[in-house]
This record gives sequence, structure tokens and C-alpha cells, in this order.
Amino acid sequence: MNENINLLVKKDHNVLKEQKKLKVFRLIAGGFLVALLLTSLAIYLLNLQLSNTSLDEDRESALSDILPFRKKEAKFSIVNNRIDNISKVLDKKLDVSKIVDTILAKAPDEILVDNLEFSEKKISIKILTSSLKSVDELLNNLVDMAEKKEIIKDLTLESLDVSELEGSYRATIKIGI
Repeated sequence: MNENINLLVKKDHNVLKEQKKLKVFRLIAGGFLVALLLTSLAIYLLNLQLSNTSLDEDRESALSDILPFRKKEAKFSIVNNRIDNISKVLDKKLDVSKIVDTILAKAPDEILVDNLEFSEKKISIKILTSSLKSVDELLNNLVDMAEKKEIIKDLTLESLDVSELEGSYRATIKIGI
């Protein structure tokens, strides 16, 4: 038999040293990796804990600073809403002074307005004059306005009274607007 035949392979001593060093380096690298991971996690958790309290304080401070403005904003919103509603009502409202001025501009100078009453859709005018011609002129002017659909929708002469003692005429005219 041959003694040179060895079924067990002998490993080189240098190769074993290299493998041992490699194992140690791998363990050290793994240890550093674990240490780095734990340190990073600790710093993250510490930062998270400190940030939340700081953020909470900042949030509370900001909310307390904003609170008076929210009350003012609510009041401002209410006032704007009321102004809008009032504007809508005023837009629907007839400008009675312009209507009355337009109607009275058609009256001759001899006519005195004794009484003027107005409601939402009607104007009542009581006039006093010394001439029946003035009443006729006013009525003709108002009829023209009604025919042209200028302000007046309907026109009614409610009464015409003669006062012989005073020498005057009184008339009541109802105007639908």
C-alpha cells in the first residue's frame, strides 16, 4: 500500500488563519451594524419624543394666538351676511322718493299737495288748487305716464270736492306703482 494516499485533505495553516480573521471581522462588522442600528433607533425615538412635545407646544401656542381671530372672523362673517341680506332687501325695495318726485314734477305750479300717503304698491295724493284746469292738467300728465308705463301701473281719481266758500278744489288720486 501506498502511504502517500491520504483521504483527508490537510488544510493549509495560512488559509485557516485567514478564515479565522474573516470570521472575526464579520462578527465585528455585525456588531457595529447592530450598534449602529440601536443607536439610530434610540436617537430616532428620543427625537420623536422631544419633537412631539415641542410640536404640541407650538400647536397650542398657535391655536391660542388664532382663537381671538376666529371670533373676529365669525363676527365678520355674520356682518357680511347681514349686509348681503340688507342689500337684497334694498334692491327689491322701490325708491319711493324718486317715484313721488317724478309724479310731483308733472303737477302744475298752482297745485298744493295737502297729503301724501304711500304703501308698498300704492300712492295716495290729496291735492288742493284754485283751478279745475290744474287738476285736469295733472290728471292728463298722470294718464300719459300710465299709458307709457312710466312708474304708474294704474290711476284712480277717488274724489273731487268743490269748496265754494274757499274757492278751491280738492282731489284725491290713487296711483298704483
